Amino acid sequence: MKTGIIIGVLVLIGIIYFISKNKNGNNQNIQVAKQIQLNELESVMTQLLNGQLEYDFFGITSDGIDCIYFADNKGKINIEFEVMTNDQKPYIEKITSFANKNNYNLIKTTYGNKPHYSDLKEAPVYKLELNVDKYKATEIGKEIMTTIFNKNGTTKFDVVP
Repeated sequence: MKTGIIIGVLVLIGIIYFISKNKNGNNQNIQVAKQIQLNELESVMTQLLNGQLEYDFFGITSDGIDCIYFADNKGKINIEFEVMTNDQKPYIEKITSFANKNNYNLIKTTYGNKPHYSDLKEAPVYKLELNVDKYKATEIGKEIMTTIFNKNGTTKFDVVP
């Protein structure tokens, strides 16, 4: 009988402990970006086209500078590079040259986002208007990461909204 009472008291103490931790906010969920390597890019592209992502686009980045976005345009995909920091500016010429070399239509636009530098009010977006399927978008995305940003198959990329 004493053993049953002791076990009951311990269970009660355990429940009170976990309830108090949750009320104090010590047991918070911390969101961490999903990480992929380039060989997993196509599967995320599939999720994009199947409407399984939060938005109709997603980006990948390993360091915040090499951030490119894949945008769903009615079942076809375009790739975008938004210049939010000074560290990204040197890549504008490389993206432009890449587009010209491959005869891709490159459009400069903006989404009105405030960049982290003072010479522009809105961050420019360099949009490769490709309108390609997931296979071609994956191929081009890999090529951009390897040739422009010098990444490789072992680089881990955060998937960002």
